[in-house]
Amino acid sequence: MKIAKTLFKKYRYIVKRYHSFKSNPLTKSNPVWALIKYLYINFLLYVLKREVVITYLNGIKAKVKKGDGIVGNYHSGLHEASDSIFLMQLLKDGDFFLDIGANVGHYTLLSGVYSNCKVVAIEPIPATFERLVNNVKLNQWSYTPELLNIGLSNESGELVFTNQQFTTNKVSTSGQGIKVKVKTLDELCEHKTPDFIKIDVEGYEWFVLNGGLKTLSNDTLKLILIELNESGKNFNIQDDQIVKLLKDNGFLPYVYDLDRSTFIEVTHKNVDQFNTLFIKDLDFVVNRISNAKPIGLHY
Repeated sequence: MKIAKTLFKKYRYIVKRYHSFKSNPLTKSNPVWALIKYLYINFLLYVLKREVVITYLNGIKAKVKKGDGIVGNYHSGLHEASDSIFLMQLLKDGDFFLDIGANVGHYTLLSGVYSNCKVVAIEPIPATFERLVNNVKLNQWSYTPELLNIGLSNESGELVFTNQQFTTNKVSTSGQGIKVKVKTLDELCEHKTPDFIKIDVEGYEWFVLNGGLKTLSNDTLKLILIELNESGKNFNIQDDQIVKLLKDNGFLPYVYDLDRSTFIEVTHKNVDQFNTLFIKDLDFVVNRISNAKPIGLHY
């Protein structure tokens, strides 16, 4: 009976995956092939326990293992497809993109290899940082990215991070973990302000932003893509506080409608997915998207 329940549970999950492929703009034309790729890569990662080099977007390479979100680039066309495609349309040669919480490199690779812009990537966990470095080495770059094994906070010094949670490690609330050097965003951007920032720091976003108020006030910074999924509660921070901080500095929340290539202003955050676009210079961003060259994705 227990085996039957387990098999039925796995069957329902596979059916759910199939329906997600049917609704994904990159896989809806061939959801069966996407499902086959999903089952194949998971067999390699979870059953054979291998690490696998995947290739996607006409040549970007990344070495993945079980638990990596970036695996979605293999079976779903693109991990976090809407945000990824948006950045591919937005970024151009010479832009400065700051990837805070780079993990194993999804957005770093996407922005640097595909869009040829300057990238600075921040990843505090040493083991994850090593994987980020290795993924960067697998690819060809127009601009060599700057990879920093540090964290960001509201003040410089040291913080303790967890290190046993695959790719979702974060600032430790128990004091158990590894010590990592941290800087403030303003210290990092003292000599040059980024054009665009992505922040995914597992609930520590408010502290990162508070260490970068001077950077936030600089009009060179036009957009922030940030994860808001209530994980700040681990640090007694509500998403509302983060939204208010960004709005106070001129950034308004938008949802990007990929099918229509339009921006919809929202009052709080994107409730349909974890990431929200906060835009300071909407005219600039709209103009970039309107004049973007066709991406030419091949799945």
